[in-house]
Amino acid sequence: MLKKILALLTAVLLLCGAALAEGSVGADEVVVTINGDAITVAELENNAQLLYNAGYVETYPDYDAALDSMIREAVVKDHLQKAGYLDFSEEELAAFNNDAQAQWDQVVSSYVERYLTEDTEEARAALKEQAEQYFGAMGGSVQVLADDLKYQAAMDKLEEDLTGGYVPTEEEIQQVFDLYGAQYQAQYENNVGMYEFYTQYYGYESWYVPEGYRAVIHILLNVDADVLKAYTDAQAALDEAESAETPDEAAIAEDRALVESARAAVIASRQDVIDDIYARLEKGESFESLIAEYGNDPGMQDETMLAEGYHVHAESILWDPAFTEGAFQEGMRQPGDVSQPVVGTYGIHILYYLKDVPGGLIMTDSIHDEINEYLLSSKSSNAFYAGYAEWQQEVEIVRNDAVIDQLKAEAEAAAAEKAE
Repeated sequence: MLKKILALLTAVLLLCGAALAEGSVGADEVVVTINGDAITVAELENNAQLLYNAGYVETYPDYDAALDSMIREAVVKDHLQKAGYLDFSEEELAAFNNDAQAQWDQVVSSYVERYLTEDTEEARAALKEQAEQYFGAMGGSVQVLADDLKYQAAMDKLEEDLTGGYVPTEEEIQQVFDLYGAQYQAQYENNVGMYEFYTQYYGYESWYVPEGYRAVIHILLNVDADVLKAYTDAQAALDEAESAETPDEAAIAEDRALVESARAAVIASRQDVIDDIYARLEKGESFESLIAEYGNDPGMQDETMLAEGYHVHAESILWDPAFTEGAFQEGMRQPGDVSQPVVGTYGIHILYYLKDVPGGLIMTDSIHDEINEYLLSSKSSNAFYAGYAEWQQEVEIVRNDAVIDQLKAEAEAAAAEKAE
């Protein structure tokens, strides 16, 4: 709620602080009248600045977008007024005023706490007065917040009437899931690399999970830096030799021998700990308890990650190749199996096959909620735009295209001059 209040006051600040672009068009000239109420060049300029600063448009000034948004707001407010959505009872108005006062007090209090250097009654009183003057100078007030609350309440009632109590059916939800799920499946079913690239690196959502993933947890043992570097250097040299345009088989064989020697040295450097881990597992100690005692992967300290495990596929691109290799060793055949130690970029891994990860299209609760919200939003948006087309006919809109065209021309000329 505090973020919303501050956003409102920030918007007011932007409107008040925006500077009128230089040019021959006067600030008081009218660009459009809506039911006889004039919108001036200065007001349009302020809105263009606001939309740009808020990230709603890519370029400044976008007068078309600014004017469209002002017209839409006026049309909607006209409908809200005519349809009685802005009519409230005395009790409702009192509640709006009380909420607005509480929000205002919260904003002022946050200002005081932010700038308070000496915690005395006098210092707090002075900062409170300063905050009220500051936000007041920007156009903020309890009344502004109360008006915003009334407007939001009116919009909520309008949306409720537009949707007519619509509740998506399970059949509708399933239809959306089948439609978009098929698209996810077509994209990722035979391309694990693409699936991981988009879902892990870019954070895109997917309703489809390729078959073949398993969840693993592991114990990561740290290794002496010099010993580990000898291994990673040898592995890098082997990778380079194998990827050469004309591979030298003799050199590759020699590099492989060096990698195996370096890997053996890494294992030998922690052999006593490795033996102890397997011995304790043999006696029945839990793998999770040994992670807590020996493991050095911060991810395994997270309870959720420890319970869910890392999801690894034989074709994964996300993990260190050694880690993936360990997850699919010959001995890792079913949940409960433990790998032999593998050496990777970060040290020695001992992995535990936690469980199989369900693949395919799966309707989770979060996906169900997402589709439900999507259908509600679509219903509301479609009804709104259909209604808007009618409401617009009830409003007299007179554009001053000569002034608008001149503003655009001046903006284009200024941009061209700046680019030179």
